Amino acid sequence: MKVRIMLSLLFAGSTLTLFGQEQADEGIKFMVNEPWEQVLQQAKEQNRLVFMDCYTVWCGPCKGLAQNIFPRKDVGDFFNANFVNAQYDLEKGDGKMLYDKYRENIIGFPTLLLIDANGQVVHQMAGYQEAPALIAGMKAGLEGNSLFAAQARYESGARDLETVRAYVNALTGAFQNEKIPAIVQEFVSTIPVDRLLEPEVWQLVGKYIKDPYGEPYNFVLQNIWRGYQIRLKVDRYALESQLLSGMKSAVEEIVKTSRATRDADTLQQLADRAAYLEGLLAKHAIKGFPTYLAQLKINALVLAGDTGECYRLLAHARELGLLQTETNFTAAAYRYIIENVKDKNLIRACIGGIEEIQARQPEKIEFAFNYYDILALAHQKLKEHDAANRATAEFERRDAAKKAYAKTFFQKKEPAAEAQ
Repeated sequence: MKVRIMLSLLFAGSTLTLFGQEQADEGIKFMVNEPWEQVLQQAKEQNRLVFMDCYTVWCGPCKGLAQNIFPRKDVGDFFNANFVNAQYDLEKGDGKMLYDKYRENIIGFPTLLLIDANGQVVHQMAGYQEAPALIAGMKAGLEGNSLFAAQARYESGARDLETVRAYVNALTGAFQNEKIPAIVQEFVSTIPVDRLLEPEVWQLVGKYIKDPYGEPYNFVLQNIWRGYQIRLKVDRYALESQLLSGMKSAVEEIVKTSRATRDADTLQQLADRAAYLEGLLAKHAIKGFPTYLAQLKINALVLAGDTGECYRLLAHARELGLLQTETNFTAAAYRYIIENVKDKNLIRACIGGIEEIQARQPEKIEFAFNYYDILALAHQKLKEHDAANRATAEFERRDAAKKAYAKTFFQKKEPAAEAQ
């Protein structure tokens, strides 16, 4: 997890120049790579917290902070007036010792810490921060609204809007975003659903509403387009994409699980979920909903063993362009029909449908979905052995080309990652 976060922080900023330690006269006055004991001693004498910038020379966002944020007058005025400011390259000198000491707090580079005169971390942020966000985040830590204080209030049971918002903001600043969805979901479960129409509540939780089975999701579908998107400053395209993402995950889970089980109770539960989702999909005009409505109906026909109707609905959905990006689902549906049908005309119709799809595939086979194993199966069932062998050979050729491309692609990526 830490490696992934470190890499994402690394590539988020500029890497065009070497890390600059020289600050403009107006910016933050740092003690740069000086003995840690001297920094703590100065903090004790001045009765201040230490603001510590943890960087490495290869870190792009670190350079961005040094070049664009730390030299600013407004940033310098705030930090010079409130903190003892220290800057450490964590790959040399005292920086190595500090990395070991504060390893649990350093989730990536840059990490920005507030440390008391006894050497205890009281607040943390991470990543490239714009000046207002950096000042606000460290001001919160200075005033006792640190990440750890917000976490303590939350864990004590407080669930009011201000507490949750402070905790979420602190986690965002500390680059601990993976914890936020569960916190927001719990908060939403404690409030009346119509509070989603309050701008302050929506700003906090709106982008996390993705569960189609939840009351908030249904509420948004029914209410958000009735003029509220103007008051709440909702980006309709972004919200529709968010709602569609949640629906996609729910439908894919139904399809995947239903194909993998024969347990009657599980299948009934999945059928009930599918019926609920079909109701939402059919009722609301969200871009992309028809695609997942078609998938649920086709999947129901697969489970019912109705190959003929399954083919007809699959062909209709394909003609309407509903399944253009759903290659795995389409391939699985064609495979099911071919494996389970005896009607030769229907098998030939499947071959024709697959060939039409392949005609629209990318010219470079490395990027095209490979349907040739399904074609080989179809020709084999028709006892067209030469055609089946040709399809098998083409499947193997394309599969080898795709694997070779993937190997080359990752070989090109690895040296760059190692150099960092």
